[in-house]
Amino acid sequence: MRLKNWSPLVLAAFAVAATTAAAISVDFRTFRTTALLLGIVQGEHPVTGAPAIDSVVLRGHQLVDLALGRPIGDTSHPEQVLALTIACDLGSAELVVFDRFAARSIATLAHSTSFDAIRAQGPRAPAPNRAHFVARFDVDENGNASDGIVAGFATVAGRLNLNPQTGCPEAVLVSLDRDPSDKRFGYKDLTDRDDADDAKNVLRAGHAHLIGVLDLVSAGASEKVLVPLGRLSIRRGLPDAL
Repeated sequence: MRLKNWSPLVLAAFAVAATTAAAISVDFRTFRTTALLLGIVQGEHPVTGAPAIDSVVLRGHQLVDLALGRPIGDTSHPEQVLALTIACDLGSAELVVFDRFAARSIATLAHSTSFDAIRAQGPRAPAPNRAHFVARFDVDENGNASDGIVAGFATVAGRLNLNPQTGCPEAVLVSLDRDPSDKRFGYKDLTDRDDADDAKNVLRAGHAHLIGVLDLVSAGASEKVLVPLGRLSIRRGLPDAL
């Protein structure tokens, strides 16, 4: 392409468009997230050796352990927690390990390859103040040869509270976090028995559930885990005070 054949006005328009595109940035919000994954793995009958289905439960803190190459059950780094980072335009999200001492994400467990949302505006809200979304996530490789997360995918459906002024997801008091579709879509909060949190659950940004597949390595053994049901409790914003 020879630029001398383009008029100055056309070239100027391209320059303005490129500058504008470069200036556009999307804000993100990160939320402490607990998780409970009810999975199944390939097993065999102890007597006949016939194929069988074995159950497995994975919790958020165990995913953190594997992502950082630690054995499941390691309690040496309570400051490293599971979190969900969501773009304010509701166009993308990441499931991450957030280090509260460093006040930043230190590993990405999964990233969205698609994220579609529908917004709603309450009768007293000046702008949309809640949203429902469905997203597809690809699992990132993390950990090491002994303990890690190798691959996988998940389809996640959920709902979020939005700040009417900014449009960003936000956590509100649990007592105010109400959506008429929660029962219909099976959204409910997780308890500390499901996945322990180090702070009282007084703020919540939303709920989500998922189905998917995880390829894991634990104590040197590889396992493909099918997840027919997983739940996420999207809680307070991070970073927060320790």
